[in-house]
Amino acid sequence: MVELTLLVVAELGFVEGVVYEVIAVSFSSKPHPAPIGVRFKDGLFEATIYHDTATYANLKVHPMCTLNVVRSGLLFYDAVYMKHKLRVMREGDYWFLADADAWLGVTVVEESPDRGRSVFKFKPSMLHLSQVKPKPYTRADGALVEMLVHESRIKPYIDSGLLVEAKRLYDLIVHYNELMARIAQNTEYQAYAKAIYESATRRMGELKGG
Repeated sequence: MVELTLLVVAELGFVEGVVYEVIAVSFSSKPHPAPIGVRFKDGLFEATIYHDTATYANLKVHPMCTLNVVRSGLLFYDAVYMKHKLRVMREGDYWFLADADAWLGVTVVEESPDRGRSVFKFKPSMLHLSQVKPKPYTRADGALVEMLVHESRIKPYIDSGLLVEAKRLYDLIVHYNELMARIAQNTEYQAYAKAIYESATRRMGELKGG
């Protein structure tokens, strides 16, 4: 277990506390791929899954699934709208995506129900890597870049008299800062997002002061 946990960190690049988007393949009568967000902490994965989904129904019957690391947004789209296009294969007790950069077989060790959804904790039990170096996808990366771009434009917009546009960018920064607090709490992502948010807030404060 300890060795596998170390491999998850070293080979997959998961940072503890950050939410990563993966494609889970659960199964009962047949495999079912679906995007979910997972957080890696203390050697376990945590995911919130709603009770009205096929993923939840499958896990209640068969408390195992695979977490498939992919970097293409096209595969996430297919996992929602075009499931038939995904190539799903089997190894032992697990079904996985053939086009995943890596997949991790996990087993449910705990379920905490709460108003139509449950927080599941999974223990990793099998890791498979492709020839491509996997890079887990997190919205924190994109959010940070968006914040940087938006913040860099606020002053030029204000200087040009485009005050409505500046406020719109600031509102987006506020949104991404709140997002970061949810998906990357107590990480460098959150610290950097907070710094950008505070800088943008100062710029907007100067505008109000003027």
